[in-house]
Amino acid sequence: MNESFYFDLGKSDSTVTSIYSSLNNEPIPVKADDGNNYDVIPWGANNQLPYELREMVEKNSVLSQDKFFNMLTCYGRGLEYIDIATRNEKKPLPTADKDIRTFFMRNNLKRFFAEQITDLKYYFFCVCVVILSRDRSKIVRLVHKDACNIRFGKADKNGRIQHVFFADWDHNDHPEDVEVIPLLDEYDPLGDLLARTGKEKDVLGIFKKTPLRYTKFAIVCRIPTVGCQYYPIPYWSATLRDGWYDIYSLLTKAKKAKLKNGNNIRYHVEINTKFWEDRARQKGISPATPDFDKLKTEYIEELKKYLGGSENSDKMFWSEFETLLPTGDEQHYVKINVVDTSKAGNEYNDDVAEASNVLAYSDNVHPNLAGATPGKSQMNNSGSDKRELFTMKQALETLPHDMMMTVHNTIIYYNSWEDKVYPDVPIILLTTLDKNTDAKEVSTNNSKQQDEN
Repeated sequence: MNESFYFDLGKSDSTVTSIYSSLNNEPIPVKADDGNNYDVIPWGANNQLPYELREMVEKNSVLSQDKFFNMLTCYGRGLEYIDIATRNEKKPLPTADKDIRTFFMRNNLKRFFAEQITDLKYYFFCVCVVILSRDRSKIVRLVHKDACNIRFGKADKNGRIQHVFFADWDHNDHPEDVEVIPLLDEYDPLGDLLARTGKEKDVLGIFKKTPLRYTKFAIVCRIPTVGCQYYPIPYWSATLRDGWYDIYSLLTKAKKAKLKNGNNIRYHVEINTKFWEDRARQKGISPATPDFDKLKTEYIEELKKYLGGSENSDKMFWSEFETLLPTGDEQHYVKINVVDTSKAGNEYNDDVAEASNVLAYSDNVHPNLAGATPGKSQMNNSGSDKRELFTMKQALETLPHDMMMTVHNTIIYYNSWEDKVYPDVPIILLTTLDKNTDAKEVSTNNSKQQDEN
């Protein structure tokens, strides 16, 4: 049995309360666009987990920026179909083949690659649909499907998931428009597609040719996680369950409240009771009459106008005081004390920095690279250290690159382009000034170039 979790988004003091719950393996019956009924496995205990994950990230400035940073580093210089003839050159070149370039541009593969990265960083899997020509001789279209709107069908007796379902599941377990898409074998999507289209037999020597009307097939690329048959549990989501997400939210709320309340009180004014008596006597007002309260109110309002506003910053205020004998104590009539608000909320700075660092750590982002450690911090490393951190960060993107290349290798081999191109994601390698440049491009698939560098 797989396990997942859900979030209590009720009106509590905690920003998010996450608890483990047995995965809801009770299928949801749905009617798809082909007119058939299917059993769909919900995502999370309430089938709302992807939307709740997205909302939690949107509410947190550190996690949100970490996700964007992870997308940027994984994107590198963007996907390219490299001319295989230039593979061993110092700088491999994108293909100039007209048909391949047309396919690349018409499918907007740069954007497609960015969309796949986004889902992979959020949910640890991404889904796309390959669309074949009418005679199923070529793959002509490649479409990204938002992972949050994807649900998997119930696995068969062999543990194989046969279909994915695309719909708006947000607070709706029975959407009217449900697109059902046959899912290719996750381990061998190319072989499965060739068998389904009658081009080759599968590994068991069987043709699984489907009717010609089937021209759309889904491919799932996922980062493996322990014990997750259907939906991965992203490693970064641990920070939503161990309390650090809540800690960061509470600290930011406390700091905001402290700043707001501290700035509301700028002056503390002390007024001696004798001051009111002397002022009333000068104006001929008896303390026992309503005019005495009016006198006090008018003076306080006048004092507020005098002290408030930037236009009064250079004005002078004076008041009398007397010295009491024999103690020598000063007795003021009016005393204005300035409330020090310069450090309001600063007592939380170290805690906020600590929580920010833990959140960044959970998303595999060094705080110096994404800016989670602000100000004069001892962790603001040198340029050389940051360059090495960035290099290591991009080196760690090999796994997601390899997972996403499954789709492009399937297309290239199905379309018989394997002797013309190969997919690659050139990365940005920061260099030192003695190289006469501050950055250079490195191919992730060019072994000769990597050996030379």
